[in-house]
Amino acid sequence: MGKALFLILMLLVTGLLLQPVSAMAATTEQWAFRAIRKGEDIGHHNVTVTRRDGEAKATVDISLIVRAFGFLPLYHYHHKSQELWRDGRLVSLESTTDDNGAQHYVKALATADGVLQIEGSRFKGSAPADVMTTSYWNSAFPRHKLLLDTQSGRLLEVTVAEQPLQPEEGVPPDARHYRLDGDLRLELWYDSARRWIKNRFRASDGSVIDYRLAP
Repeated sequence: MGKALFLILMLLVTGLLLQPVSAMAATTEQWAFRAIRKGEDIGHHNVTVTRRDGEAKATVDISLIVRAFGFLPLYHYHHKSQELWRDGRLVSLESTTDDNGAQHYVKALATADGVLQIEGSRFKGSAPADVMTTSYWNSAFPRHKLLLDTQSGRLLEVTVAEQPLQPEEGVPPDARHYRLDGDLRLELWYDSARRWIKNRFRASDGSVIDYRLAP
């Protein structure tokens, strides 16, 4: 190996080694839920969150299809979104949703003073810097009463009440159960580490949809 090439390689390696550890380290969390309706699997709700240097980047992918007789599509829902959080506050959000043919979107961006500017298919305006999104993965979710609907941009006011824990399939005995009422109604379960582990809500036809973590 020539001296010049050796010197270049040494400089590259040294440069990599001198990078701050915090700039190279990242942690990734993933949630993969199966959506169950009337005992049948109707799709998935997947979330990936990558954390680095005080930032969290979340990617959400939802695909649900309800079929009659096991093959005839009656309803479909597809949602994709990306969130960027910094120091526990939302910096930006972009999403697109196909709700059985109705198209929705959200674009949100935090301003220099922290206020969140929202342009959505059902709301255009601003929201406080500490607003919480309806993507549920954030461990601080149960503490918030004002939510940003990631489907259409609406601001939702809710009440959150912890419920007595009942035996639930796939839920550990130290899990915590919350019920939301108001502009959004659903039930959520988090484990002792405040990690989202279960979800339940009623669809527009009155049927119950359960989220269960995929094995």
